[in-house]
Amino acid sequence: MLTVKIKEALKKNWKEDMNECLFGFAEVKLIDPLSSWACYIFAMDESEEMIHCLLYSDMIGVEIYTQCMKDIQSMYNEEGEHPRVDTEYRRTRVVELLKRLRNDTCRNYRH
Repeated sequence: MLTVKIKEALKKNWKEDMNECLFGFAEVKLIDPLSSWACYIFAMDESEEMIHCLLYSDMIGVEIYTQCMKDIQSMYNEEGEHPRVDTEYRRTRVVELLKRLRNDTCRNYRH
């Protein structure tokens, strides 16, 4: 799912204290093509088991999580499709992305 280059970049940003990672880059965006769900991964531990990420959907807004990579990989939508890498996404600073997603969530709730 993730290339070696992306995994290496994510590992460099890993800190046990997730707040220390927020000034790095969200290197990859995983999406569900059937919904608004997206997972922006910004750090990965050395064993490649745990990630720090922003999870977003229209229903919940944006949340910051530490998640098991296997859990993300085992997810699927009603068509049986697993999350896939958004090839159009360009790495973005996590704090900027978080601000933008929170603003999007606020706009969606006002309607």
